[in-house]
Amino acid sequence: MDALYAGRPTPFGPREFVKVLACGLILVIVQSALSALAGLAGYGPEWMLPLALYVALRSELWAAALAAFCLGFFRDSAGGLLLGLWALTLVMLVWLFYPYRSRLNFFSPLTLTPLVFILALGGYLFIMTPIMAILGWPEGGFNPLPGFFVSSLATALTSPPLFVFLRWLTGGGSERS
Repeated sequence: MDALYAGRPTPFGPREFVKVLACGLILVIVQSALSALAGLAGYGPEWMLPLALYVALRSELWAAALAAFCLGFFRDSAGGLLLGLWALTLVMLVWLFYPYRSRLNFFSPLTLTPLVFILALGGYLFIMTPIMAILGWPEGGFNPLPGFFVSSLATALTSPPLFVFLRWLTGGGSERS
């Protein structure tokens, strides 16, 4: 088992998988520290989604779901949210996105940015918000839409440079997805 997806010109192996997870751990620590220092919790980019999508574009579904779960667990642990909320959200988004990954070149910023924005906003509104509403958290008059919109936009705008860095880190070449 040399590659998690043998059909790609540059296979995504276990070493690249660990590199992406290590990058996710570093990014979630930086994200948590910066949001605490700036006082902008909930308005910054959520870098775990582009990392999970990168793995989904380069590997099989089981590896992408495993990476999404691990990255979501990192985010839940460092962010102080309900444990498992981001993990569930990322696994569901990767599972929904996976069948469509071969239709467009998502390594292009013109297709990657809208995709990340739609998936991030959809994940917030259709996965996280109902779970939070069922659990009664947060309190009463909380309006999540402005924070979700700003965070989704920030995530979408920072995802192309993050993909460039990930392609350099994992030796991803210039394959078409």
